[in-house]
Amino acid sequence: MKLNKNEQIVLNALRNNPYISQKELSESLRLSRPSIANYISSLQQKGFILGKPYALREDTYVTCIGGANMDITLQLEDMMTYGTSNPVSSSHSLGGVIRNVGENLARLDANVSLMSLVGNDRFGEEILEKSNKIMKVFATERVQGEVTGSYYSVIDQKGDMIAGFANMDINRLMNRSWIIEHKKHIQMSDWVIADLNISKEAMEAVIENCLSEDIKLGIIGVSSPKMKHLPDDLKGVEIIICNKDETQTYFKTNENDSKALCKLWLDAGVKKAIVTAGIEGSFYGEDSHIKHQKAYLVQKRDIIDVTGAGDAFSSATVYGLMSGNTLDKSVQMGAISASLTIQTQYAVNPNVSLKKIQKEIDRYEK
Repeated sequence: MKLNKNEQIVLNALRNNPYISQKELSESLRLSRPSIANYISSLQQKGFILGKPYALREDTYVTCIGGANMDITLQLEDMMTYGTSNPVSSSHSLGGVIRNVGENLARLDANVSLMSLVGNDRFGEEILEKSNKIMKVFATERVQGEVTGSYYSVIDQKGDMIAGFANMDINRLMNRSWIIEHKKHIQMSDWVIADLNISKEAMEAVIENCLSEDIKLGIIGVSSPKMKHLPDDLKGVEIIICNKDETQTYFKTNENDSKALCKLWLDAGVKKAIVTAGIEGSFYGEDSHIKHQKAYLVQKRDIIDVTGAGDAFSSATVYGLMSGNTLDKSVQMGAISASLTIQTQYAVNPNVSLKKIQKEIDRYEK
C-alpha cells in the first residue's frame, strides 16, 4: 500500500526507535503532535504498525521467547570461608538461554526479535541497550516493580563453581496471558524459538499459535526442573533440543541410552528431536530415523569457558534448518559452533559466523 512522504518519514523514525514517544517524534521531525497522531493512525490502518511499542509488519523475524537475565560471576581470591566475608572480584555479562540463542542467531545473520521480560532497573536497561545493537527488542517489556532475572555463580581458585544463586521470579509473568497479548508479534515470525523459562500454560499457547498460523516452532531445554513447563501434547513442534537429564526428567525414565531417549521425543509427536550428551556428541532424528553426531573435541589447553556451548549448538542447528539445510548438516553446524564457543571467554562467541563454521567443517572433513 502506498505511503505519502510524511507517512514514510514517520515509519522510518519508528523503525529506528520503536519506543519513541509521539512528543519526541513531533520534536525530531518538526511536525505537530496532531499530525504525528494522524500519521500513526494511518500507518496502523494500512497494516504497517501492529501495536505499541511500534512493531512494524514489513519485516518477518525468528522470534525468540523466554528468559533474558544478567549473569554475575564472583571469583574468590582465597579459599572459601563460611560464616564470614570473603574477598572476591566480580564481573557480569548478559545471559538467559533464549537471549543467548537470539544473539547467536543474529550473529549468523538471522533477523531476530527477542520477546522477554526485564525489570525496570539497571540490569534491565543494560540488557535492552546491548541486545538492541544486534537484534530487535520491541517485544521485550520492562516491568515496573520487578527485578531483572539474575544468576550469581561463586568460582573458586581452580575455576570450579562452588555455589550458584538464581533470582528468576520475574519469569512467573511469562504466562498464557502474556503470550496472548503478544500474539501479533508471534504472527510476524517465520520461526519461533522458545525456552522453558516460560510457564507450561504459556508454552501451550505458543504451540497453539504456531499451529494455527503455520509457523515453525523450536523448543529448547533449560534445566531438568523446568521440564515441568513442557506440555504433554507436542504435536506440531518442528524441533526440540534437550540434554539427557532433561529428557529423562520429562519422560520419567531411567533410560540412559541417548538413541532410545531421542526416539521417545519422536514417538511423542515432535517432527525433529535432538538429545545432546556432552563429549558423547548428540543423537538426532526425524521420521523415526536416528543418527549420531560426534562432538568436535577441543584440546584441554584451548578450552577457556564451556558456558554457552549448548546455546551455540542450538542456535547454529536451528539456523541451518531455517536456511534450508538438512538435519544432518544443521546438527553438524551446531556441533562446530559449540566447539568454537568454548574456546572463548564469552557465553556467545562474538566472532562466530557462517564462514567460520563452514571453514571448521571443511577442516574436519579433510
